[in-house]
Amino acid sequence: MELVVVAVFLVMSFFCYYYLVLFTELKSLLVKKDELVTDLTNMIYRHADAVEKLSKIQADSDKQLVESMKQIKDLAADRDLMAQQLADLEAAAQVVVGMVEEEDAGNKTMVEHLCEAPQRITCFLSDTSREYLAHALGLVKSFLPSAKLALIGDGVAVSCSEEKFSEYVEDMKPIADKVISGLEQSPEGEA
Repeated sequence: MELVVVAVFLVMSFFCYYYLVLFTELKSLLVKKDELVTDLTNMIYRHADAVEKLSKIQADSDKQLVESMKQIKDLAADRDLMAQQLADLEAAAQVVVGMVEEEDAGNKTMVEHLCEAPQRITCFLSDTSREYLAHALGLVKSFLPSAKLALIGDGVAVSCSEEKFSEYVEDMKPIADKVISGLEQSPEGEA
């Protein structure tokens, strides 16, 4: 999530910097063009023999202006692409926030929501795991009412090897899938 926040910040910083550079460059080009036109007019009146040379300077300026306009057009396309990417990032961030945020979230910024998302996701996973485990232990207790399930809280039995425990876990996975499938199909009101 921090990468998303940093990425959004970098994109926004680039976007602002890009507009500043673009505005400055365009203003500079327009001032330069006006100055060149004024100088050209003065030279024509004062130096009739240098008109051909000045025509070439004007042609070069026009060529430069065309190139600059093309560059501005390309930069505008890049800006539009960046804006679309920013909008896509905001939409993706909104999806993440929508998954974990409460309805009465208040007037928090997207960045504040994203900063809280990992903690909310962890909380959700912890609560969900607790509910599923409690359900599974309840199923065991329903079949074996005399079972002392409090011992499970202490971890694996000392007499059970890691290999044997891993084997038990693998044996239980199909049963766990069946229990989870039953929980997922139950109406929302029962959960």
